[in-house]
Amino acid sequence: MTFKSKRDQFFPIILLFVAVLYTSIALFIWFLEDDREAIYGLGGVFLLLCLLLFAIQKTTFYHIGQDNTLICRTILFKKRIAIDKIKSIQDSNGLFVGWKMNTAWKCIVITYNKYDELLISPDDELLFIKTLTEINPNIYVKSNF
Repeated sequence: MTFKSKRDQFFPIILLFVAVLYTSIALFIWFLEDDREAIYGLGGVFLLLCLLLFAIQKTTFYHIGQDNTLICRTILFKKRIAIDKIKSIQDSNGLFVGWKMNTAWKCIVITYNKYDELLISPDDELLFIKTLTEINPNIYVKSNF
């Protein structure tokens, strides 16, 4: 079963912030030094950032395989987790340090092995958690979903 990644206003807000910042810097350089090269350079970097964020949103998905593994994939990165190794699932509560394969601000943290964690954002969190707990009933769900 494959779950699409959730999309919210997280990436558009990032792009808006970077666009305002780059535009301010480019205009500052243009007025101060009368040099349009800064506009082209910063515009190119912004375009590459837009393409990267678009690719992340389009290629991120979470697949539960027949061999009871969870496969999380984004662009060229793939993470495979044995579902019987998953210890807990909780909703994300603030900033997170660790592997991130999410495309939304509201996401879930999967704890597996002894100390490993992965931040993901499946579109249908309830069905995703239900599917995982049907395979491994020992998963501790730490929040109300």
